[in-house]
Amino acid sequence: MADRYIRFEHTGGETTDIRSIITVRLVKDRYTPYSELTASLMPEENVTLSDIRRVAFYIGSKRLHYGPADYVRTRVRGGRTVLELISRGVTLMLGQNEPEPGVWAKVSLTEIMKSYSPSSEITYESGTAAVNYVNINEKSTLWEAIGVYAVKAYGRRAYIKGDSQVAVSLSSSSVDISRCTKIEYGSQLDTRLMLSKIYMKNVDGDYGYSYSSSGIVPFGIVREKYYGLDRQWLSNVNTGLKDRIDHAEREHLVEHITYEGYCGEDITDRIMCSGTSVHRKRVSRIEITLDNKGLRTKLLCE
Repeated sequence: MADRYIRFEHTGGETTDIRSIITVRLVKDRYTPYSELTASLMPEENVTLSDIRRVAFYIGSKRLHYGPADYVRTRVRGGRTVLELISRGVTLMLGQNEPEPGVWAKVSLTEIMKSYSPSSEITYESGTAAVNYVNINEKSTLWEAIGVYAVKAYGRRAYIKGDSQVAVSLSSSSVDISRCTKIEYGSQLDTRLMLSKIYMKNVDGDYGYSYSSSGIVPFGIVREKYYGLDRQWLSNVNTGLKDRIDHAEREHLVEHITYEGYCGEDITDRIMCSGTSVHRKRVSRIEITLDNKGLRTKLLCE
């Protein structure tokens, strides 16, 4: 059985590994720019909370999460100390920082990250395509700017690979989970975020641009929204409006599976598991749980 532990990196450079785990839950989603770790631990020595710089979660030699300690508290009850924590990945900073607005010419992911990355701990896919220009609105976050680039260059949004890499290309890896003990699998429909039609203002101030989705029509649901002029998409309005519709329809119809253990899969990997609904589908969400019942992984696949 692979070793599982939480590592604290301290401000002075030291590290503390905690293997006495009560519960751990790690969530990664293709459409969220960070992983989120929640855990309850029993540290064997005193931990100075103000000295915790980074929190990491390992299964074996693989680091699945890396980020600051957003929230940590200790409780002593019956002579036993329990440490509870919440940590979001370092890539959260992509959504907390704003790049310079305006027109960026001849840009690739490399140019964007070299110019505006808030941390050297955040890596990025190299060798990505360049686009003629992107128009970045005021108050846009860096993650939103990367999204505009990715949609123009690849027709899809970026995602976080591993624990800290910005990626735009789909994974070429396949992970076979067929030998794992399956707890459950099936399909899932969620129409709560879907939109039927959206409108956007043009330069004359009229709502002259629109885009419709047929995905929600069979459900008899009408949801229409109006947006102001978005200069990011003036050169290709349909691309921008389609991206809004696609994002509203993200993960609306997926296959899911829960199994014992963890096989090393990551976002956009293909899952191989013959006889189940997730076979050959790409991973869009990973939920890893560790508690007194053991280690379990739940996947949503598109």
